[in-house]
Amino acid sequence: MADLYANYAALAAAEVEGVGYSRTAVAPAGATWSSIAIHGGGIETGSGEMAREVAQAGARMAYYEFQGLKAFGNGDLHITSTNFDEPMATALVTATKRCLSFHGFVGTDGVPETALGGLDTGLVASLTASLTAAGFRVITTPSEIGGTDPANICNTTSSGAGVQLEMSRALRNSFFPGANTRPIRDAGLRTEAFYRYAAAVRAAYLGRGLMSLGSVNVSRWALLPAPAANVDFTASVSTDALATGGGHFPSLAARWADASNCYLARLEFSPTQTVILTLRKRLAGSEMLLVQYTTGLTHAAGRRFRIRMQLAGSTLRANVWQDGDPDPAGWQLETTDTSLTAAGSVGMRGILSTANTNTLPVVASWGDFTTLGAGQTFAVTRSVNGIVKAHAGGTPLSLTHPMRAAL
Repeated sequence: MADLYANYAALAAAEVEGVGYSRTAVAPAGATWSSIAIHGGGIETGSGEMAREVAQAGARMAYYEFQGLKAFGNGDLHITSTNFDEPMATALVTATKRCLSFHGFVGTDGVPETALGGLDTGLVASLTASLTAAGFRVITTPSEIGGTDPANICNTTSSGAGVQLEMSRALRNSFFPGANTRPIRDAGLRTEAFYRYAAAVRAAYLGRGLMSLGSVNVSRWALLPAPAANVDFTASVSTDALATGGGHFPSLAARWADASNCYLARLEFSPTQTVILTLRKRLAGSEMLLVQYTTGLTHAAGRRFRIRMQLAGSTLRANVWQDGDPDPAGWQLETTDTSLTAAGSVGMRGILSTANTNTLPVVASWGDFTTLGAGQTFAVTRSVNGIVKAHAGGTPLSLTHPMRAAL
């Protein structure tokens, strides 16, 4: 059935804000992801509550919700995603690089399931893996709710892509104890399934492991038992606070023999929000700078950056870019060194400057650890005594327990 209102201007002219509907937009500084529900409240019940939970539970996402508040007839407030042009929503989504747009559909009677669509196919794959690992059913998206139109609000991000999460009626009903009614939802009553679903979605956003940096000048290592001498790999990383006093130093590590001997592609998130990339080596416990590149990037709490590190013989190369942007053409750093030639582990390291004054711990969120060329993606599953176990395969796997790396 066609929408009653073709766009927001038509709806606003006929309905009373605060009585028939409400709009909420929250955009934390530096947020690069958005979590939205354009059919919240009584329109597609449960979609707004999920969008709000995913955004607000420590995820540092921008959040938008359009709520139907009527006692009945909220379906009249439905504006299809390709026509939804409410100004607060469009401003919020276009200012972010990735978008999670939560919706409700009927689905198979009595079957809790999610249909994932949108143009961000990489994030669709990550969400599929994460939700499936958490015990939720993900189905092939019907074409009518595929979310692949570039005009769909979820795809109007600065990267031109987003994800549409269509949650079946049975799934949304499972989120609330007793009944999916407005009094239950407004009272804040939620089931275990609600929080488990939100956590699975956030895992795809936050990454596949969390590294807790609870002391200054103390390294935390997360290593994958896949020894190699020549490697080309990437990972994404963010920290949950702006650096104060001294920097945050997340790094990729390669040819790791032990904590005293390895190569590093290190980022510095400085107190001035500058992002600096260096190639370094650790020999017999002493760390030495090889080459340095000061980027034009700006650090912000929760803002994700991707690092790429390549070792080929005696040649070391590295790049960094903001998540959602393309890999830079060419190499930002390149040098040669013959100190470490043997195969070793690869992985991640986190450490805080001795001058750092952040309230501790600072949490580094790592994800998207991918080797290039071989087509393998490694996903951390857990950390045991500081050595992180991993799976290897052609598709990303999801964390069942967030990794907190230790010495």
